[in-house]
Amino acid sequence: MQLPLKSLLLIVSISFLININASGQKIYLDSLNRLLAQKDISKTDQVNTLCKLAKANFEQHLPLSFEQANRALQISQTLTDGQGKAMAYATLIHLYVWKKDLKKAYASRDSAMYYTRKTKDRATLGFVWFRNGWLDLVNDENDQAAVKLLKALDFFKGQQVPDYESTTYHYLASIHSYGNNSAKQKKYADLCYQKALESQQVDQLNNAYYTIGQTYFDQFKLNTSKRGLLDSAIFIYKKSLLLSKKQEGRLILRSNTAAIALNTANAYFQYFPVTYRDSAEKYLDQAIEIATKTNLQEVLLNCYGLRSEYALRDGHHDEAEKILLNGLNKTDGVVSMPITKARIYQGLANIAEKKGDDKLALKYMKQYFEYYKKAFNEEKINSITRVEAQYQSAKKEQEIAYLHQEALFAKKRTTFYVMLGIMGIAVLLFLLRSYNFKLKASVRKQELIDKEKTAAELRAQLKEAEAIQLQTEQVLLKERQERLQKELLAGTLQIEEKNELLELLSGKVDTESHLSFDEQMKRILNQQKKMDKDFEVQKTDFFETNPAFFERLQQQANQSLTRLDLKYCSYMLMGLSNKEVSVRLGIEPKSVRMSRYRIKQKLGLGKDDDLNLFLQNQS
Repeated sequence: MQLPLKSLLLIVSISFLININASGQKIYLDSLNRLLAQKDISKTDQVNTLCKLAKANFEQHLPLSFEQANRALQISQTLTDGQGKAMAYATLIHLYVWKKDLKKAYASRDSAMYYTRKTKDRATLGFVWFRNGWLDLVNDENDQAAVKLLKALDFFKGQQVPDYESTTYHYLASIHSYGNNSAKQKKYADLCYQKALESQQVDQLNNAYYTIGQTYFDQFKLNTSKRGLLDSAIFIYKKSLLLSKKQEGRLILRSNTAAIALNTANAYFQYFPVTYRDSAEKYLDQAIEIATKTNLQEVLLNCYGLRSEYALRDGHHDEAEKILLNGLNKTDGVVSMPITKARIYQGLANIAEKKGDDKLALKYMKQYFEYYKKAFNEEKINSITRVEAQYQSAKKEQEIAYLHQEALFAKKRTTFYVMLGIMGIAVLLFLLRSYNFKLKASVRKQELIDKEKTAAELRAQLKEAEAIQLQTEQVLLKERQERLQKELLAGTLQIEEKNELLELLSGKVDTESHLSFDEQMKRILNQQKKMDKDFEVQKTDFFETNPAFFERLQQQANQSLTRLDLKYCSYMLMGLSNKEVSVRLGIEPKSVRMSRYRIKQKLGLGKDDDLNLFLQNQS
């Protein structure tokens, strides 16, 4: 019996399981375990290595895979960055899908997406979005899956992860397969192959061959007249199978090889004459061998179904029935596959009907309805579980989005408070600066006022000094005037004395003296010179007297002093004795004394009053 090719390829495509042969798996696991055992390995590398081990062990030992993934999650809890936690939860998505626990798969996806907000590692972000899209692809949500896978590719750019990129392109090609969009399928298949070459990994190259071969095969089914497309598909399939055989020790993924072998056998069955049955049987044997070793029950049942179709084509109904029952026995109780088993029982019912055994046909039909109902119920439960998981996931996404918005709001609020604080500090600094400026301006203004005040004081002092200087100059001018008046008076007195002396010379010469005329004249002149010398000394003191001296004397004497009285007073003020005055005036000393007495009376002085002292006080 032949199952629909679309269902078979979708099962293999979205599974993309790491099925490892003994040699390849051992080499791969040993290398990972050696890496994990290194003492200087970082915690981030520990998490990534454990996640790879979980992927490598999940089919052969699923509990061990969960243990390794949870250990990776535990180690990642000690890291501040969300990279390790995001990677661990993304790995758990795959494990829970394999375990058929969609609730926990979606919960793991939510956790993985949450921690993508706490890391900037683009490779990790791309891996999380890749698993996110893969989960949608498992649940036939191709549109959402395509968007998320493309977003994963955006994160992978420039991160040197061609193996991740090649796998992502493989799933994008599968979304557009079966005639949905041949151009896009070919585009992504070519990109899958390019990235596989860059990765230099046998598994990625084998997967790329599978993707390209499937592209040719899908295009051929759209137009079966183009046999070249079928030949190209089979050529690529054989190239992949040859690579798998040559690189068996390095190959880790075996599921694609089993699917390619089954697809090749199916192509020979559907589109080639019966003479190509040996080729079909050859590839069926390869598919059965790999599926048996790797526990690929869906592939195994489809191999038995295809082989039974060949028996029916030869008219061997019993053999066809035996092949299908043998397939059921080998897969019974291993994996729950109600829809596949329902189709097997439907094929058995058709065989029994052709054999004419209606009772047996009815029995198989009952089994068909039983498994179909079981498949329907299982699908209904899965749908309910998926919807509930999606609802819870959407709810959590809303909560996370709300928390994220709240965090953004809190961040903005904090930023606002910080900005407000900065503005407050800036305003405070501005006010302080303004106050400081005003204070400096006030101090400068006060300094200017003080300088102006000092300048005013200096100007006042200057004016006062100028006034004093002017007053002093006036005093000096007055003193100079008074000195000139005194000099004039003294000069006048000296001239008068000289004139009087010349008038008296004749009377002074004694003709009867024993001295000659010349000798008498020399004596008189010497005496006069001595008197002039004494007069010069006395004149200096006289000049220091007040020019108002004579006025005060006249006021004291009621203007009764004669010119001769004033002359007497002048000589006495100069300090000349009575004899000196008498010699200078050419009179008797007695006459001088009489004049002094007369002057005292005019001045109102008493008998005991000293005329010289009075005159000095009046000067």
